[in-house]
Amino acid sequence: MNARFEIRIGGLHSIGALVPEFRPTHLLGILDPPTPEPAIYDHDPDSRTTLLLRFQDIDASQPDGPTAEHAAKIIAFADQVRSAHALRPARLLVHCHAGISRSTASAYIALARDFGTDRAADAFRTLLRVASNPWPNRRLVALADDALGAKGRLLAPLDAYREANIDRLESMMAYHRLLIEGAGDDRSDPAA
Repeated sequence: MNARFEIRIGGLHSIGALVPEFRPTHLLGILDPPTPEPAIYDHDPDSRTTLLLRFQDIDASQPDGPTAEHAAKIIAFADQVRSAHALRPARLLVHCHAGISRSTASAYIALARDFGTDRAADAFRTLLRVASNPWPNRRLVALADDALGAKGRLLAPLDAYREANIDRLESMMAYHRLLIEGAGDDRSDPAA
């Protein structure tokens, strides 16, 4: 059996195709609190274990952002995937709204659990191979780093990546502004 479980990362725009194609044994979803559960969750739900978390994509300590409890649940879910993979091949699908920040942070945490915190750089390189345009939520990774007693080992490759790709920061901020404006438009339009 392959030593590592398979992992894919997606967003709301892609999970409709990913779920039936990839057939995850484990599905980790992270959504904004008001976002309804995607309809694809009803596709063969008994074929997988699902964890759905709800928090905003905030990279700082804020009430609606990621918490230590969220990080602990992601770590525990990653451990479930690893245990299941010891018995038969496991496939983990992680998604958030866009498939860029919360999902890539969560996938990185799962990979770090699988590789071990001493090999966080290997886990991060694997993340870069399986994710397109990742910008992992640093707050969520920091919370997991603390929970795992990793002493910054999870943050080191992430911070190096962010520093090397600082030009992407403005585009990420612009994208988040569009999301926030869109959410504001939905709330102000009674027909939305």
